[in-house]
Amino acid sequence: MSSEPKESDILMTFESQNFFSEYKEYYKAKRQNFFASIQSLPRLWECFQRLDEIWMREFSDMNVVGDPNTMFPGILFRSAHAKFRVALELGFSCCLGEAWDALRGGIESVVHAHKIIREPATLRVWLDKDQGHQQAEAFKDAFERNKKSSLFPPEDGLDKLHHYYSQYSEWGTHTTVGSMAQRFKSESSEAGTEWKLIYTGADLKLLATSLSSMLKASALMEGAHFGAFKNRLQMDTNLGTMRTELARNTESSRVEIIARFNMAPPVIWPVSF
Repeated sequence: MSSEPKESDILMTFESQNFFSEYKEYYKAKRQNFFASIQSLPRLWECFQRLDEIWMREFSDMNVVGDPNTMFPGILFRSAHAKFRVALELGFSCCLGEAWDALRGGIESVVHAHKIIREPATLRVWLDKDQGHQQAEAFKDAFERNKKSSLFPPEDGLDKLHHYYSQYSEWGTHTTVGSMAQRFKSESSEAGTEWKLIYTGADLKLLATSLSSMLKASALMEGAHFGAFKNRLQMDTNLGTMRTELARNTESSRVEIIARFNMAPPVIWPVSF
């Protein structure tokens, strides 16, 4: 077992000087988990990094907008990528509920973008949603009612994304018995029972399987972006190679995790706070 890291190993001097004690302890645990998760799950971390590179290469390929009708959906896709990055940081920091919430928001941005590309008239509906009751109802009809059939058709794997959207809504976004049960623990003493919320921390097996699920959902999000602009993006042969290699590495990571957790757990374990 490695020795406990010093505060200077985790926080910069500026952070140590400017964080109050309670927040400092939370932040230290969160960052320590981030480092430990990367060290414990390096192949998963690499896959997320490769996926991030793919997103950024696609955005670079799409910098010059040829069709003005795709400009706003392109912004929504970039918003989805921003949420993917936040979810990545939170997930590896063992803040799984918050990571699921962020990724759920990213999925929503993806499917809204895809619908506007499929049905260009819905762009005005989306933009005018805050302009009054009638416009709000039009937005609900287009983007909220009958959500599964309206926003998650089979095109570019959107129907598969609905599975993750539903799960992350239940586990991350909405306050449910299931989502809260994962975060609370009790400690008994002579004074009675103390209930605590776990702000950051996860069993390593749960962390590995959760991050694997997030990687799959994130890859489907990227796939939806690629599919929406396939005519242009498929011209980038290097991008095609990157996507093929990521799919192969993702499958290898999945197989490794399945085999790994039939063995004893590793030394490094996420810290609860």
